[in-house]
Amino acid sequence: MSKGILFGIFCSFILNSTTIYGSSTNLFKKRSANRSEWTRKKTGTFDVKIAPHQKDALFDQSHPVTYDVSIFNHYSQTQEGKISIEVKYPSGGIVGVIETDFKIRSGQKKKIVYEIPVKEPGIYDLYFKINLTDYDDTIRNVFGYRALEINTPVHMPEDFDSFWQKTISDLSLVHPEYSVKFDPSLSTISHNVYRVEMQSLGGVTVYGWLTSPKVGGYYPVLVGFPGYRVTLKPLYADDFVIFQFNIRSTKAEGDIILEKEYDYTLYDIDNKDKYIYRGAYMDCIRAIDFIYSRSDDGLNIDTSRIAVTGGSQGGALALVTAALDHRVKACITDNPIYCDINNLVEISGRKNPVEWPVNKYKDYLQHSPGLTMKNILRTMDYFDPQNFTPLIKCPVLLGLGLLDIMAPPSTIFAAYNKLSKATKQKSETYSFHLLAHEVTMRHRNFQSQWLLEKLAYSKK
Repeated sequence: MSKGILFGIFCSFILNSTTIYGSSTNLFKKRSANRSEWTRKKTGTFDVKIAPHQKDALFDQSHPVTYDVSIFNHYSQTQEGKISIEVKYPSGGIVGVIETDFKIRSGQKKKIVYEIPVKEPGIYDLYFKINLTDYDDTIRNVFGYRALEINTPVHMPEDFDSFWQKTISDLSLVHPEYSVKFDPSLSTISHNVYRVEMQSLGGVTVYGWLTSPKVGGYYPVLVGFPGYRVTLKPLYADDFVIFQFNIRSTKAEGDIILEKEYDYTLYDIDNKDKYIYRGAYMDCIRAIDFIYSRSDDGLNIDTSRIAVTGGSQGGALALVTAALDHRVKACITDNPIYCDINNLVEISGRKNPVEWPVNKYKDYLQHSPGLTMKNILRTMDYFDPQNFTPLIKCPVLLGLGLLDIMAPPSTIFAAYNKLSKATKQKSETYSFHLLAHEVTMRHRNFQSQWLLEKLAYSKK
């Protein structure tokens, strides 16, 4: 495996058994288990481990929702009190709450297995609450049931296709004026680094860093897109040309410095034709234009093998670019933001608060007389990644943290599930039930292998 690729992609969780739930309900059932891998929350005096029977905490009809709960009492005295478990529907309603008396001796271990019979597709919250003599705690887990069947309403404007066709046409009228300058200070014994500038929609200058191996040959290209208000720097890989691309900022429009700098997500959000992401999405298409224009100029680029990648904002940009430009042959996206934006706003008002971007929308509305959340959502419907995913033809590798409140997993699955059947068959998802807006390093390694298999080791 190429160490360079690994960095290039990503600089962008014998016991005594007892039944806690009494016989008053059969909503949660005790049953045997032999799993040894635990999700842990440990203190110096009490050790609680919670482990889903599915490592990724995604369950379906063939794999019922089942959790192991293991408790060890490190206190010098017996602990007694109440233990409860609460499971909430995706809508925020309660599936069930069971509370029971619990007692555990000093030095004793107890293990309980719960089977939770949820029925509807969705992402569910599970709260395990302990209230004992000297110990109080609440541990939150998130699990998915039939997550690949999550299906939310589509809010797609009638002129969605024509809007983006015209936008791409407008981009084609802008001469790119590519500038490629070798940077000796950033180049190494094995790689050449170039600063690349170009003109994008509205005459805005955007730039990125292209890193090419010095060893001759033609390499697949990995185009990296930035997270929210992140500036990407050069990265190096042995098996790929890497283009770290930075979209436009809100500080400049052509050569004119703007009088105001709003938070990026709000810039001209009341006007779909001027909204910042209309230009940003076209910046990404222009980056692909640049790569595709470089087939024979010494940069070792194989234009038939282009992949896009990004996390958070970059993940959304990767999905949109793969949808609008079929020169892209593979897409890696982690925790993409803005997905299923109408549902995102709804979630923020009914359960775990979605602090961003909904809080920005609400702040903006307070200072914008006459503007409503409906107006904002009407604009965002043109930019919601879930309205683009049906257009994607290349394989997609999706990674997401189930505890994410900026990009809630239900919204991401809603977007992913709108891929065409043919695209889904060659795509993959990986979830991490202990993580929020991130993925594991192990998944980073897997992304490297996945890309090599899709682009480096096979050429069609």
